[in-house]
Amino acid sequence: MFRIRLLAAALAMAGVAWTAEQQPAAPPGPSAFQLALVTEQGQKTVLGTLPPSLFAPRISPDGKQVAFELAEETTPGQPPGMRLYVAPLGALDKRRALQYTLTSTRNIAPMWSPEGDFIVFLAQGNGSDMLFRQRADGYIQPSFVVDGRAPEGWYKGGKLVFITRKGDHDYGISMLDLGSKKLTRLVDIEGSDQHSSRLSPDGKWIAYSSNETGRQEVWVEPLPQTGKRIQLTKEGGRHPMWSPDGTKIYFDQGGRMYRLDLTTTADSVQAGAPSPLPITGFQQGDLRRQFDLMPDGKAFLMLFPVQP
Repeated sequence: MFRIRLLAAALAMAGVAWTAEQQPAAPPGPSAFQLALVTEQGQKTVLGTLPPSLFAPRISPDGKQVAFELAEETTPGQPPGMRLYVAPLGALDKRRALQYTLTSTRNIAPMWSPEGDFIVFLAQGNGSDMLFRQRADGYIQPSFVVDGRAPEGWYKGGKLVFITRKGDHDYGISMLDLGSKKLTRLVDIEGSDQHSSRLSPDGKWIAYSSNETGRQEVWVEPLPQTGKRIQLTKEGGRHPMWSPDGTKIYFDQGGRMYRLDLTTTADSVQAGAPSPLPITGFQQGDLRRQFDLMPDGKAFLMLFPVQP
């Protein structure tokens, strides 16, 4: 089960937060994060330095803005709240908070609409988990979308993919048609977690992480579902992301980025052995990615811890 750490642990691990629970003191964490663009060849361009309580950077569809969440103390002695921010990619010091007012103290997991005019996010509070839709300029009150966990993708045609809860411990993946309100369960394997999903650029496949083998591995399934599932990694893998042309899947494992070169037919996806990339030292997450892929696929947007 994924757990919330208090701010000290959150700064040290930048992990996923789901349920408030006191934890032992964590080792000192980073003093800040560098937000950087990193090419597949490992060339890094630092965009700026941000507070160490930053999580889940997400690039806008036009590649010009980044949305992220920050842990902020709201009440002395209480667990930190989380607030969403948007900033120009080339001017991070000009970040602005989204102007929403919710009863939740945790507003996390931002995800852009395909046009870049809205952001959907998870609001947690009073034991509930709800997804809200908010204008990216922040000047209109957010509207409720659906009960659910973290949003994972908002696709053309009004398709919203998000994490759903399966009982007390397990997570699955669902898709909501924002127009018809039809809800479809995409991936649901009893007794295990599925998350970190991404639809292929042509919308015919879904890639995701699953721990059903005892550790996180990368899988793909056709859409609509046929019952056929294909395991692409054998030695661990999580947070898969398709290249814009659908010929590659990138994922992280053990603190390093990897690439899978794909051969795709109408009913099958095949991959060779994962190719390790010279990209290490970035901030890692658990349930949620702590990096993103630029819309043109030429670089990753990543956080790098700055040690005290």
